[in-house]
Amino acid sequence: MSYPSPGPAGPPQPAAPAYPGGGQQPQPNVLGDHPVPGQRRNRQVLIGIVVVVLMAIAGLAICAIVADSTGAGGFTWGMAFAMVPVIPVIGLYLWLDRYEPEPTRYILFALCWGAFIATLVAIFINTEVAKQLAETGAGGDRSAIFVAPPVEEFAKGSVILLLALVRRKEFDGIIDGLVYAGMVGVGFAFTENILYYGRIFSELSNEGGSNAGLQGVLVLFILRGVMSPFAHPLFTSFTAIGIGIAVRHRSTAVRFLAPVVGFLAAVLAHAAWNASASWAEGTGFLLAYFLLMVPIFVGMVIFALVLRSREGKMIASRLYDYVRFGWLVAPEVPLIATMRGRKALRQNARRYGGQAEAAAKAFQANATDLAYLRDKIVRQVIGPEALTDEKRLLDELRARRASVPFPPMPAFPQAMPPGGPGGPGAYGPPQPGPGDWQGGGGVQDVPAPGGPGQGGYGGPQPGYPSGQPGYPASQPGYPPGPPGPQGSPGGYGPYPPSQ
Repeated sequence: MSYPSPGPAGPPQPAAPAYPGGGQQPQPNVLGDHPVPGQRRNRQVLIGIVVVVLMAIAGLAICAIVADSTGAGGFTWGMAFAMVPVIPVIGLYLWLDRYEPEPTRYILFALCWGAFIATLVAIFINTEVAKQLAETGAGGDRSAIFVAPPVEEFAKGSVILLLALVRRKEFDGIIDGLVYAGMVGVGFAFTENILYYGRIFSELSNEGGSNAGLQGVLVLFILRGVMSPFAHPLFTSFTAIGIGIAVRHRSTAVRFLAPVVGFLAAVLAHAAWNASASWAEGTGFLLAYFLLMVPIFVGMVIFALVLRSREGKMIASRLYDYVRFGWLVAPEVPLIATMRGRKALRQNARRYGGQAEAAAKAFQANATDLAYLRDKIVRQVIGPEALTDEKRLLDELRARRASVPFPPMPAFPQAMPPGGPGGPGAYGPPQPGPGDWQGGGGVQDVPAPGGPGQGGYGGPQPGYPSGQPGYPASQPGYPPGPPGPQGSPGGYGPYPPSQ
């Protein structure tokens, strides 16, 4: 893949001096929205209105169907019990997505898709198939095992594929897919639980009164809301993993097969769960639950946590590319690529007021977006237009840095790339020796105003690599620019060579 050379631009600016403890409150640079043609803006507004209207229609339709099936009392109690696990499960998925949170509007879109669109499709198809199979009422074993899983998983998984296509520049991989799978699964389970809780309340209330109905709902709530609130998100996670793998590979075969295999795994897991609920009773169901569902769930949790850990390492590794080219300094990387560092930067900025904290958050979000974009460039899963986005993000990063009060440098070794800075395959500058960052070793001592602990890094600030036109004079201990011909003065960082 061939990448065009970046256009001429001004040289990167050195990092702004740190803020002393009693200094003036930093004022963040306000970066306005990039201008877009009015026609495009109007089209986006129109699409948003259409989506909201369609969701509202689907929501009213599904509420009418469920209320008609459960009755007013069943609908009310069903909604009350169904709401209980929603907030905790959503919170867990949002906690997983802390490095690069997905936009709220897409989170809500996935939730509403699961609660309204997917359930509407599933109810219509499952009901019609049950009628053809002469399985009426709540359905039968054959439709629950052989029909419901593929229908429901397709209805839920399609929104993840849609978002991956619509947001192909921002959809970064498996973590994003898992978050959307969690949202659509929670929405679907919410509506489905209202239906199940409402039906059992109505049936038992007609036979033995409201107390009997509430007791039945409570038993079912323990099975669905306490023991398996993760079921629908878990099944759809297999489809999400397949889509996440596809967006990170150039191979056409992988891009096609990974989502298909993920979907089939989701259907198989869903069918196995339904079979255990339909065919197994008492002890058999509990055995299936603890020997099948719990291990799958625990494995998925471990898998997600490992992915998030690797996500932080990837961010650090890609940002060290920009350390070599002078766009970042090494102590800034842990403040972006580790949870401890991100928290430390925001807490320090909070001392200077809300504007400084907002500037720190914007700086972290800007650098995280840049790391993900850089990763796609390295993997060559994005076109040459990415260079324009990279230039814009670097310009914004440089503009925002001056508004951020940095804390004393944290030493977070887990943020270093494989091999350590300066080691084999590393991206960053050499590992400081004894005395470095305190005025000794190979790094020039540039004390921060106010001294250590008074804002800033509390020690020397590294300079820019030498050997590149338009860059400041090199400082001892820093490597030269990459070998070979250099780009134009002020070029925007490391690009893959033309091939």
